[in-house]
Amino acid sequence: MLQLSVRPRRGVKDVQPPAYVHDAAPYAGVMNRAQSTSAAPVPSVADVVPATPAHAAGIVALRDELARWMQARGIDQWREGEFTPAQVEREIAAGEWWVVEPEDRPGEVLGSVRVIWEDPEIWGEQPEPAGYIHGVAVDRSLTGTGTGTRLLHAAETVIAASGRRISRLDCDDNNPALKRFYSGLGYTPRGTATFHVPGPDFWVTVQRMERPLP
Repeated sequence: MLQLSVRPRRGVKDVQPPAYVHDAAPYAGVMNRAQSTSAAPVPSVADVVPATPAHAAGIVALRDELARWMQARGIDQWREGEFTPAQVEREIAAGEWWVVEPEDRPGEVLGSVRVIWEDPEIWGEQPEPAGYIHGVAVDRSLTGTGTGTRLLHAAETVIAASGRRISRLDCDDNNPALKRFYSGLGYTPRGTATFHVPGPDFWVTVQRMERPLP
């Protein structure tokens, strides 16, 4: 099994998304958990590791808390209950999820990212083999630590290790700050896609972006 020890790449700045990114709540992007960080110490985290079934509930809890946070701010991007632990366990069994956990509390999820090998709903049929990055989420206690960028780089490492040389992702088309963030990491716009998310009249338009991998 591929093991990762991800540090910022040489020549690539460890970019942090602007605060607006978190308020805009991207569909697939670096996001922070809704909790105060003013007094809490920054937890010490291990490297990005493959998720195990024990992480499934934590991945769902992190996403659901983000969804509640967004809904409270009138942001109709993610919704609580879109994913279940059973669904995420199946995706973990397929090797799709990677997580960051506290060094002193294994099994707790402070960050997550998912890598899949096709995404027809957003990207349609593509001639080139690529990896598709989804579900990047970072606990707010890790704001400013570069954890979001580490997760993204880890996902790119997984994609490159598969022999694919294109990394693709998508983000909220109405979030210019997030699009600038990904552009700063080498991603280029590749059109938009609109798709239905479970829920009444819940449609999302996202900006597709891709980056060639070395």
